[in-house]
Amino acid sequence: MSDEAINRRKLITLGSAAAAGSLLGLPLATGEAQAGTRARRSAATWENIVEKTSFNSTTAFTQEWNYGYPWGQYHNGAAKMLPGKVTLSGGVLTLTATRLSQSTEQSPSAPNAPIWWHSGTVHAKEPIVINDQFPEYDIEGEFRTQTGVGIWPAFWTTGIYPDWPPESDILEYVGDSTNLFNTWTKEAGENDPAERHELTGHDPGTWHKYRVWMEKDGDDVLLDYYFDGVWKASHRGVGWAGIPQYLIINLQMGSWASGVEQGDPLWSQQPGPSGNTTFQARNVWFGRTRS
Repeated sequence: MSDEAINRRKLITLGSAAAAGSLLGLPLATGEAQAGTRARRSAATWENIVEKTSFNSTTAFTQEWNYGYPWGQYHNGAAKMLPGKVTLSGGVLTLTATRLSQSTEQSPSAPNAPIWWHSGTVHAKEPIVINDQFPEYDIEGEFRTQTGVGIWPAFWTTGIYPDWPPESDILEYVGDSTNLFNTWTKEAGENDPAERHELTGHDPGTWHKYRVWMEKDGDDVLLDYYFDGVWKASHRGVGWAGIPQYLIINLQMGSWASGVEQGDPLWSQQPGPSGNTTFQARNVWFGRTRS
């Protein structure tokens, strides 16, 4: 899928909102010892914000996560997010998107896609703020997902409205089996990420570990992206320092993942899978250093 087909962030309108090793702060493993490896700040204290056990029970989940997007039930796809589409079992979070028999409403968020699915999303209660007090964050999770036309899962951070960007896409599949590590900054404009690394040659339907390491660098934030413990890319979040961000896990559907835009004859139908589509997560956690 071309960059143009997924150039969605100009449509970030927020609808209703507008009205183990690294876990313990140890050095990265030898397999990660590429451009992304940095030493932990010696004077800093490590603290976990979301624990790997947060999907073990409803009680643990509700202590650290909220249902829905931070701004509500809708975003820039063709799915309405409902708590009932989020389930927990055996330490695994499952988001299920169900195709409807017909569309009876439109998303209030641009590009105002017709709603053809009910699906699920969650976001961490604690925001991410990379600043002098909390100069480093480590964010990680294991995921498996269906992919293909109409399927749009993501594990990502986004600036708290109206401060967007920043945004980091740690896992994102937009209608195919290519994962996108994206970093969005204001300097790059609204339409395309400042930096992108495409990851191919793997099966998204089996469990894989996705990770980003963030570190303050003046007014910017340095980001290292990892896949299954191996460093893949280093990006720079220009001007990110001090801007709060949410951490989100969602199974969006349709819109650019369907390969259609407004005006396309298939826009009203939102091509994509019938029945149920699932996106699963386990061992999701993040932590930070405190100076």
